Amino acid sequence: MKKYLSLPIKNNNKAKILHITDTHLFANESDSLLGIKTNASFNAVIDEIKQQPCDFDLIVATGDFVQDGSKSAYLRFANAINQFPMPCVWLAGNHDVYTNMKLVFEQQKLPEKKTVLLGDNWLVILLNSQVQGEAFGMLSDAELAFLSLTIEQYPDKFIMIFLHHHPVMSNCQWLDQHCLKNSQQFGLLVKQYQHIKSIAWGHIHQRSERIWHHCKVFSTPSTCVQFKPASDEFSLAYDAPGWRVIELNTSGEVDSRVYSLNENLFMPDTSQNGY
Repeated sequence: MKKYLSLPIKNNNKAKILHITDTHLFANESDSLLGIKTNASFNAVIDEIKQQPCDFDLIVATGDFVQDGSKSAYLRFANAINQFPMPCVWLAGNHDVYTNMKLVFEQQKLPEKKTVLLGDNWLVILLNSQVQGEAFGMLSDAELAFLSLTIEQYPDKFIMIFLHHHPVMSNCQWLDQHCLKNSQQFGLLVKQYQHIKSIAWGHIHQRSERIWHHCKVFSTPSTCVQFKPASDEFSLAYDAPGWRVIELNTSGEVDSRVYSLNENLFMPDTSQNGY
């Protein structure tokens, strides 16, 4: 089996990616995270996306699929995402049980693919920042070597990178304890390759956009609970569950937009001080 996907794009001028992250699903339908029934919020997100033109070329899911580690919860994600006709690639978050995730996703025809050739111009690379048993992230020497080798193999492609942990500080002190610990090393590698055009992640349950080195970088909201921006202590926001749509233009430009549920029926329990 090939370790990469090679996909045509529907629009000759741009590739279109649906980015979903931090679903935190449960086997038990009634279980909740910080006051939000995450299975219901995820289903609401999927239903709303399906109401829009689903002209994506690729879905990228960046970890923390489940909260309870169960195979049943991973199956919930797979069953929902398989309603879409386009492929979905994925990577692990700090809450994920990799063995269960890999087993269920491969059974449901969501095999692990770390590279995607998207149209004639773009290469999408997924990096594993999970550290077993830890909330923070780290890119191993092997993962960094994989990144360099892959980029060197495709010098004519623009590069989009996805990972779970944030390499750029979020301005939330409590969250930034759980960032990508070797972000400086990662950043030095990014600076070497001007054709890396964008980097995206989840983990911090909030939207952000900025320029890091020469790249457009951004985080995508969770499909369940959101964390309040610019907060030193653990704090929840009332922002609705969300997702991001990313457009990769054949010229190398990257455009993206965050979407949220039009009607937010999912309010967190702000009395809680952690999870």
